[in-house]
Amino acid sequence: MRDDSQSWAPPPDHSQPLHGAGVTVTRILPVRQTLISAPDILTRQPAALGWPDVATGDRYSLCLRRDRVLEINGPERAAGWHDGQAISDITDGLIVFEIAGAAALALIQRGTEISERQPSRSVQRLGFGTELMLYRWEDRLRLHAPRADGPALWHRLKAHLDLMG
Repeated sequence: MRDDSQSWAPPPDHSQPLHGAGVTVTRILPVRQTLISAPDILTRQPAALGWPDVATGDRYSLCLRRDRVLEINGPERAAGWHDGQAISDITDGLIVFEIAGAAALALIQRGTEISERQPSRSVQRLGFGTELMLYRWEDRLRLHAPRADGPALWHRLKAHLDLMG
């Protein structure tokens, strides 16, 4: 049998931030990420953020589409159907990176088509070869991506940081 164990890069160690060109990328661990789907979810959670809205504090909601929000650090909710809403705890399904520094937006623009002058009700977009949820958090950017895409996304962010000098 052929040994392919050295054919792939080892998984990244997210415990150490990436640094470069006025940018720091750090993995953060929200307490809870809850996906809530309902036809009227935006009337139930009208403060769900889009782009380039700014989240503050530890608890907020992100608009993914007209019938879906991602609640960050919200109350613990039982999974399943409740009051016409489908609720799923996806804390372990998403990886979250925080991008800080003067060149944070420049780094993101290397892998996404995003502009502060083009608002969007949703935080979802394609970027760096994967589906992302990208938004402003205080003076930084945060992005959520499927956990399975985390190692590849980390390597792509590092590669772009290296190219930025």
